[in-house]
Amino acid sequence: MSRSSVSPGRRSLEGLECLARVGASPLEPWGLVMGWGRTVAYDHARRLAAAGLVRMVRMTRGDGSLVVVTAAGAARAGYPASWALRSVAPSTWAHVSACAWVSAWLRLRGHRWWSERELAQDPFWRRDVRYRDRRGTARVTHRPDLALQIAGRPAAIEVELQRKTRARLIGILSMYAEHSDGDDAALYGVLYVCDRAEVADAVKRAAIDAGLYAPAISFRTLHDVVEQARAAGRSHERAAGSANGVVR
Repeated sequence: MSRSSVSPGRRSLEGLECLARVGASPLEPWGLVMGWGRTVAYDHARRLAAAGLVRMVRMTRGDGSLVVVTAAGAARAGYPASWALRSVAPSTWAHVSACAWVSAWLRLRGHRWWSERELAQDPFWRRDVRYRDRRGTARVTHRPDLALQIAGRPAAIEVELQRKTRARLIGILSMYAEHSDGDDAALYGVLYVCDRAEVADAVKRAAIDAGLYAPAISFRTLHDVVEQARAAGRSHERAAGSANGVVR
């Protein structure tokens, strides 16, 4: 097989630009955004990996692989090389995958949104959080996982898959309550994406104690995010096929 037959072409590089904004993704949400099926997405990933622009990280059996942008890939896509993930440990696989699904959901549904890497570059999203625990008063900085625009204002997105300590959670939610209080507040609020009811319930209880109420706080299940992203991807595929005169 010749080198040219596996080198990344225009569409592969477009997929690289999409992926670099997120950092890493399973094949399916990346393919949905790009309009690719699994086989085509894998072929583009293989070409990009052969060029050293991504690497494949195999997850637990049945979960497939993460396509992870390398420093060379981030630079090739026009982003800072520092946007490449330094490591993707097994303990982070679920969170990285969930964030990729939320990113695909936002993009496919036409939202204006910001990735974790974009938030890290913007001091607006760096917020002070204070809370008391058994060790005393803790002071930390906090950034959300992603963000989107709602009613002309930015809103944070927290992808919450594991329960935080109640004290820390109340501290984070109190920060959001402070910064989303009033029509001229800096934030519209925060959207929590959770994969388990017990995690969402813990956030809801803490939100009451923090004085944060709807519409400044809202919830989605990760299951709904995935299914809605799939539905939006199918809708886009049908629209593209219709525009090209293809009957499906």
